[in-house]
Parts: sequence; C-alpha cells; structure tokens
Amino acid sequence: MSSLPPLYPSAAIVATALGLQGYRKRSLSLDGAITAWLVGYGHLANPIKVFGVTMIGMYLIGSRATKVKVDVKAKLEDGPDPLKPSGNRNWIQVLSNSLPGLIAALTYRFGPASQLDESTIILAAHPLARPLLYTSLGLNATILADTLASELGILSTNQPIYLPTLRPVPKGTNGAISPLGTAVSVLGGGVMGLIMALDLLVENPVSRSQLGWVGELIGVGAGLGLAGSLLDSILGAFLQPTYFSTSTNQILTDTSKKSPKDDDVKKIGYGINVLSNSGVNFVCGVVMSGVGWWYGSKL
Repeated sequence: MSSLPPLYPSAAIVATALGLQGYRKRSLSLDGAITAWLVGYGHLANPIKVFGVTMIGMYLIGSRATKVKVDVKAKLEDGPDPLKPSGNRNWIQVLSNSLPGLIAALTYRFGPASQLDESTIILAAHPLARPLLYTSLGLNATILADTLASELGILSTNQPIYLPTLRPVPKGTNGAISPLGTAVSVLGGGVMGLIMALDLLVENPVSRSQLGWVGELIGVGAGLGLAGSLLDSILGAFLQPTYFSTSTNQILTDTSKKSPKDDDVKKIGYGINVLSNSGVNFVCGVVMSGVGWWYGSKL
C-alpha cells in the first residue's frame, strides 16, 4: 500500500497569507486570491522551495514597484483606479503570470524530487532538474522585468521610443521602450537569478562547492528578463491598441474609455486589438519559459 504524498502544511500557511494579503489590499479579486493560493501552494509544496521563493520574490518586488510614485503615474494613465494601476487581478491574470512556473514546480515535485533524497545536489541530481529550474527562471525573470519596465520605465525623464517607427510617443504607449525601462528589465531578470541562486545555496550546502553557476543564474536571468521585456513590447506594438486623450494628456488604460470615435481620443501606433495585457504576459511567459527549458537542457 503506497503512502500518501506529503501535505506540506507550511506551504499552505504561506500561500494563505499571500492570498489574503492580496485580497485585503484589493490587488486580487476573490477568484484571483483563490487562484493565487493554489498557485502559491503548488510552488511551495515541494522538497525544495526554490520555485516558491523565486515566485514570491517576483510578486513582492513587482507589487512594490506598482506603488512607486502612483500619483505621478496616475497623471500619465487614465485607468479604473488611478491609485491602483494594476487593478484587481482575477484568476485569468494570476494564471497568465504563473502557469509555466507552476507546471515546472509540479513536474519537479512529482518527477525528479520523487526519485531523490534531499541531500542530493539539486542542480546535478536529475536530467530534468536544470531545465525545470531555468523554466521557472525564464518565467519569473520575464514577468518581473516587464513589471519594472512598465511601472518604473514610465517615470523616465526621456520620452519612450515606439519600436516600429523609432519615434517618441507618450509615456505608457504599448510597444514603446525607454532607457530606464530597459535598464530595470535587465535588473529585474538579474535579481530573479540572484534570488534563485541564494535559495539554492541555503537549501543545498553541498552545492557551495559549485559557485560558478551563481553568476550564470544572474547573467541568464538578466538576459531572459531583457528578451522577455522586448518581446512584450513587440507584441504590444502590433497586437494591442493604444489610445490617447488629447484633452487630459493621458493614455487610456480603462477599456470602457477606449473609443477612437471621441473627438479628443486618438489612436497611437499600429496596434490592433488581438491580445489583452494578460494575453501578452502569457505568451511572453510561455516563450521565455521555453527558452529557459532549452538553455537548461543544453547544460
């Protein structure tokens, strides 16, 4: 008779705390909070916590970035709640930012982890271990890089450049990049690699004799973050419309206000209404997770 898999009560407690915090602060809707609990538990209910720690680091840093100079950002973008630019994230938005990482964590738990004892060096113990770790890094580096580029890049003193034309456009335009946004994209991806490396050093003391991969994780994370952020901008330039109100000098992020028929509203760029922000995040996350898997499998 086979024994039941471990329940990991500490993972349930941490996931509950994160879900409740998001719901109380109105960053998550009710279904978003429930989904966040499932995602958090799925990441943390693992013999190693690196998947969950990396995801939580991405979430906490990204959430902090959304609160930076909200009053300034509210003057640049007109959304449903100017003081909460991210709005209440529902279950679709939560999954769009986490599904590949969740799959990687569950695959590790029920694949490599089921065949290893916890004293084994994680990065070299199983042929799937590295690809799954880099899959998680690809996703979280991309999501954090894009979040920082959006939330901090919009505060750049320089006007962003629209990628298809390389001409200046209003701040907040889909498909535009700025020097600050690009820099924080690289930083965000590198931070994800650093968090993952530090976690692995704490969880696996025997791996301290192989410190060469610490710099590798940071460098690869920075590269994945930059590539993911640029892919996000390219998709946004062509598959997301941007509307600008000439009367308020604001980008319109509220879908109920996106009407080019209004005299004071004009469309910027070539974007057509194919993907939402969640759709773009999902596509970028899947692509860069795949790149992470490919890189990890080549090592």
